[in-house]
Amino acid sequence: ELAPIHDKSSGINAEYGEVIPPAPASSPPPSSDEEDTQSLEHSFTMNREEGKQAHTAYQQEYVKMIVAKYLNISIKDVEESLKDGVILCQLLNEMKRNAVRKIMTPQGGEKLNTMKSTVNLNSFLRFVQINIGKDNCCSISDIQQGELAPIHDTLKRLAEKFPYQSDA
Repeated sequence: ELAPIHDKSSGINAEYGEVIPPAPASSPPPSSDEEDTQSLEHSFTMNREEGKQAHTAYQQEYVKMIVAKYLNISIKDVEESLKDGVILCQLLNEMKRNAVRKIMTPQGGEKLNTMKSTVNLNSFLRFVQINIGKDNCCSISDIQQGELAPIHDTLKRLAEKFPYQSDA
């Protein structure tokens, strides 16, 4: 059996007398230059995303290293570990004795409530603003929302101003 004959030029299916709608107009295939540009844009976007991810990973590792160096503890989730301000205040006290006189700490394994966390964060930020300047300081919302870049920058400036001094 023969297949129906299609006359593409007339748009008619000869065997059944049907009208075949014309194929939608399409843009011409991209030229070599357009393909190169699209490929380059895609590569740039991918490289930028990979760069952001690598930078974020670097910032996380830097914060972990600072905490480990000054406090001799390791943290897994950087953003979550800093939200209540306990580690940040302890870090300040290691950098400069009595930088924070009273640190609110959780009792009985429970998380610190919002009010006590805010007290810690305000103590941390007050010290930072006095010692490295308000413009060089992350905000309370940066810490609470886990914005790593400003936290990293603040801790880096603190570590530069108050270098690690071993007890040995």
